[in-house]
Amino acid sequence: MIMKKTILTMMLTCSMTMNVDAQVYAYDTWLQMPTQSIYDNGAMNMYLQALAATAAQRKENYNHFVDLTLKAFGEKRWNYVIYYVNAALETQYFCGELYYMRGYANEQLGNLKAAKKDYKTAKKNHCPEAIQALEALKARKRNK
Repeated sequence: MIMKKTILTMMLTCSMTMNVDAQVYAYDTWLQMPTQSIYDNGAMNMYLQALAATAAQRKENYNHFVDLTLKAFGEKRWNYVIYYVNAALETQYFCGELYYMRGYANEQLGNLKAAKKDYKTAKKNHCPEAIQALEALKARKRNK
């Protein structure tokens, strides 16, 4: 019985993929491409062009949000730091320092669980400040 269901599911899936027109996106929605047949010869070129354009746009947005994060961090505006780090991470680029800054902002706002999680992620991404901050956070919890 299970084999029959599996074969039926596979047949339906294959028939759907062979007869579907698709909306072509390159990982995100910055550059929407027109509807094309999946097997159209120009579809791959359109996909590659969209991918190159969106990668450049994502990198530009990432740099913009990192600049805003650094400015907010210097001004000790912790809610803005968290917001800008989240926006920067949505661009699919990241670095350990972003997680460290978000963890520090969470710690300053009293969100110790979120801070610990961000410090651990930053530590995995080779951020030396996060290692020290994580140890200080653990010591602070022990002293309570």
